Amino acid sequence: MTAGITEVDAEAPAYRGGFFDMHMLERAFVAVLNHKVWVAGALLTCLSLGLIATFLMTPLYTSTSRIEISPQAPVETDVEGAREKTIANEIAFFNTQYSLLESRSLAARTVRAGNLLNDKEFLAVYDLAEAEEGGTPNSAQRTRMAERAEKILLDAVSISPVRQSSLVDISFSTPSPGLSAKLTNLWVQQFVASNLDRRFAATSDARKFLEQRITSLRRNLEDSERELITYATNSGIITIEGRVDPVSGRTVSERTLASTDVEKISEALAKARDERVQAESQLNNSTSAADSWSNNAVSGLRQKRAELSADVARLSAIYGDEYPELLSKKEQLATLTRSIEAETGRARNINRETYSAAVKRENDLVGELDKITGKYRDQQRRSIEYAILQREVDTNRQLYDGLLQRYKEIGAAGVGTNNISVVDTGMPSRKPSSPNLFLNLALSLLAGLGLAAALVFLLEQLDQSIRDPSEVIDRFGLPLLGSIPKVEANDFEELLLDKKSMVYEAYLAAQTNLTFLTNHGAPRSFMLTSTRPAEGKSSSALSLASVFSQTDKRIILIDADIRSPSLNEMLEIDNKIGLSNYLTGFDDISALVETSPDFGFDYMLAGPMPPNAAELFSSARLGQLIDVLLRDYDHVILDAPPVLGLADAPLLARAVEGVMFTIDASSNSSRAIKSALARLRQTGAQIYGALVTKVGRRNEIYGYGYGYGYGYGYGYGADKKNGGEG
Repeated sequence: MTAGITEVDAEAPAYRGGFFDMHMLERAFVAVLNHKVWVAGALLTCLSLGLIATFLMTPLYTSTSRIEISPQAPVETDVEGAREKTIANEIAFFNTQYSLLESRSLAARTVRAGNLLNDKEFLAVYDLAEAEEGGTPNSAQRTRMAERAEKILLDAVSISPVRQSSLVDISFSTPSPGLSAKLTNLWVQQFVASNLDRRFAATSDARKFLEQRITSLRRNLEDSERELITYATNSGIITIEGRVDPVSGRTVSERTLASTDVEKISEALAKARDERVQAESQLNNSTSAADSWSNNAVSGLRQKRAELSADVARLSAIYGDEYPELLSKKEQLATLTRSIEAETGRARNINRETYSAAVKRENDLVGELDKITGKYRDQQRRSIEYAILQREVDTNRQLYDGLLQRYKEIGAAGVGTNNISVVDTGMPSRKPSSPNLFLNLALSLLAGLGLAAALVFLLEQLDQSIRDPSEVIDRFGLPLLGSIPKVEANDFEELLLDKKSMVYEAYLAAQTNLTFLTNHGAPRSFMLTSTRPAEGKSSSALSLASVFSQTDKRIILIDADIRSPSLNEMLEIDNKIGLSNYLTGFDDISALVETSPDFGFDYMLAGPMPPNAAELFSSARLGQLIDVLLRDYDHVILDAPPVLGLADAPLLARAVEGVMFTIDASSNSSRAIKSALARLRQTGAQIYGALVTKVGRRNEIYGYGYGYGYGYGYGYGADKKNGGEG
């Protein structure tokens, strides 16, 4: 059941999580109100210091000159606005220029160019003169003066790039308007001059370097070309044509005489083989007949023979074999047949001659190809060295052409142009730029706010009080049983008896939570204790007894703090007889118990203070007393002594079911509370939870306030002694 109460109370932070921002603002506002004196002191201190510093500062006059820095020096052939550099390169370029504008070398150059060590106004303003009046400084003094002057210039100069542009503002602030303008213009002039000097030195050095490299590379190129030609001549490598890669500039392929011969002979050999195959086909197959038919003469003869054969057959069928015309036709047919056979024989001879000629040509070409192929293979073996020499020639030519082009570009660009131009020169200012009263006051106010915030944060961190009653769950591992509002001691009794008051409602809520602690409802016997006196345990014990009694329960309240009793003072009666009498052997319990007509419960006072309170609590009589009282009463409530410094509370805890631990919301001793809880737990005491008392306006931010003067969760009662323990 105790765990159930913890879960219910733990829902409050989760609910407030939806209003986290507003909650934090309200919490900060309450913290400022709690430490308003420190906040006001920090603000007034910083504002006063800022005002004093403003009136003590020396007025400074600022002069500003504006220049334009282009990433590339303008040349006549450039297209306006053209920029080939990437954004990253431009950023690096401008950052370099800004650093050069604040360099010590530029400061030294300005000191020398402006002869500032002999400038009376400059020396007077910054008190640089080291020689005696009317004297001339020696070398060591001038060196120290120059170093101081450089440092002064670097401290006085301000470089401000204009956003989204190539413009830069250069400003000097000095006590003299004229000196500020002079130093500004002098600084700009020397920056422009130093840029030209660097460009001239870089160009001159580059030209000298390139001339030396070009001469060396020219010799290397000539030597490599000469070696390549000599090797080609000795190896018989004759190049007909070559192809150069336009991207890399290297020779990627070359045609030599040998490779060309191999190609031509290979083509001729392929053609000869085709002719030989065709002649062989005509010779071995019926190609001869086909070839004869292609002959016009043979074709004509065969056509005539066919006609004569037809006539012979016709005449023979009509007239017989002896017919004269038939005989004449047969003789003509025989003559034609002999002519066809003669012509066909001549065609066969021609085919044989053609085939023989084709075979001979093929063999000749094969022999020639073998000869040239051997020569080509030998040339291929030698071409490895040739290719190495060719690559060396290509490499030297590329290096030579590249450096020669760069040399021409440097010569064309020259050093006469500059990429830095002056837009506005510095002018003497008519009014001082600093100190700025309003700016200084604003900065002082910001500093004061920062200091105040730091102080409030530090004080809040040092404040270990229970600002949020629900903190007892995380800080001490205790369920929150109730939170009691802080009220005046004189109003406590009246508010407790008023069922519409915040005090009554707070204790009624605590009593309700107690009913969920055990399986049989509220514990029948329990005690209230605290870490130290004056934390509200006594008034809380009385209040809970009063609230329980109004629920038709028989309640008895025992003042167990026999060393420092308080129940008799709250009830305004004499402490003549009570618990101490029973513990020392007095057995008439009815004589020790009285009834409160105002609150409706029975009570037992502490009685006279004995010399050995711890020994009395160690006896078994206390447990016997509670057992006897539980026969007649529904609940027995003990107002126990504080835990720290005394052994009484741990001894009393063994005689009851459990303990309600009372915590003052304004207590700053978390370590003492943890120590007290540890002592109770060591004795095996059942600690039901915490009752947070004296919850004031500073706790309203955590949801335990009563903006309209009535509600739950606010609780504190005031005793009439110890400054109002409740």
